[in-house]
Amino acid sequence: MSRQIDRLIQPANKKKMKVIVASCSRSGTLGLLAAMRILGFSPYHMTEACFNGPEHMKILEEAVIAQHNRFSGIKRYERAEFDKWLSEYDCFIELPSYLGTQALEVYAEDPDVKFILTHRDPDKWVTSLNSTVANVVRAATSFPINILKHFDIILKRFFRLNQVMYWAISDGTNPGDPNNEAALRRNYIEYIKFAKSTLPKDRLLLVKLEEGLGWEQICPFLDLPIPDEKYPRGNEPEKFQKLVESFLKPRVQLAALKVGTLAVTALGMIGYAGWRMSK
Repeated sequence: MSRQIDRLIQPANKKKMKVIVASCSRSGTLGLLAAMRILGFSPYHMTEACFNGPEHMKILEEAVIAQHNRFSGIKRYERAEFDKWLSEYDCFIELPSYLGTQALEVYAEDPDVKFILTHRDPDKWVTSLNSTVANVVRAATSFPINILKHFDIILKRFFRLNQVMYWAISDGTNPGDPNNEAALRRNYIEYIKFAKSTLPKDRLLLVKLEEGLGWEQICPFLDLPIPDEKYPRGNEPEKFQKLVESFLKPRVQLAALKVGTLAVTALGMIGYAGWRMSK
């Protein structure tokens, strides 16, 4: 089966992967994204996948499906595929947690790659996830997004990707389903346990969010000086909501405009047909 990753054009200049932030969503990853940029890294995060357009969203979706659905017929990504996909980046943030064992194992073998893993109370994590990320999943099947997404390829790919990623960590359940929270909690605990046991301890920075996260932990681990500016905070639900809205608003407006144009055209055609029949 031909894969999306196989059709991706390989850029001439490639960066070597330096840091994997293996943390799950809602575990300080938005703050870490900003922090890694301040430190001079080129991080690849969900925002990069979305702002790079439908091709990267399709690649991410493909990678998640290949990892979690053994009946998909899609060959799982190995180091070669990850290197091709992430060739312009030297830091991979948050997304490895949706890719299961594969993304961590392939980079754990590289002695030059360091890992950061933040974790938090599982129950608080589930609550945070379902009050932020889950809202995108809910919107995908709610009016008017369930209509508008068919009139804009970016909207369609974005909501499809979020659904696939959410299902991957919730055992295919949706927010509000009877077993949803239990599945999320179980998978979160299992993933953190796997990451702790798999990643080389001499190249792993393990941080419990409740104990604080800042330059004091990150910079000595990465052998970098502490910047003059404050450590960026980005885990608040309001910031997540604003980030999603800033991405979606222009796409929703464009899709609504297309729907309006089609509606006007359709009404015009109906009116014309009625006029012709009256002749």
